[in-house]
Amino acid sequence: MKSEPTRGKRDSTASHDADEFSFSGIALFAEKDEYLEKGLIFTIKAIEYQETAGFEGAPRWAITVAPSDGRPDEIITLQANEKRDQQLQAAEKHIAARGPIHNVRLAKRGKAFYFDTVAEAKKTA
Repeated sequence: MKSEPTRGKRDSTASHDADEFSFSGIALFAEKDEYLEKGLIFTIKAIEYQETAGFEGAPRWAITVAPSDGRPDEIITLQANEKRDQQLQAAEKHIAARGPIHNVRLAKRGKAFYFDTVAEAKKTA
């Protein structure tokens, strides 16, 4: 008689301490429509070009933002195109040289999302 292999056996000596790993540090994907509706202002902290991570393996940009409403960092993704690529490459260089880009909001023309600089961020009372 064959003995069945042990599947999914866990090491009983492994620690189950919650401090070992946390998913809370992982950035969430932003709901772009919510950003538009609320006129949410944010800081762009990082920009990453992702060659095959977009819809059906197309290139896209993943932009890490810090919303001004106190929620954790989120990621806004935008598909790549020639004009956007130029703008985001320039923004990426700016961040590398001078740090995050403040007072930005998401805008939309037709079906295309883009970033808009806010002259002066509204202060909440």
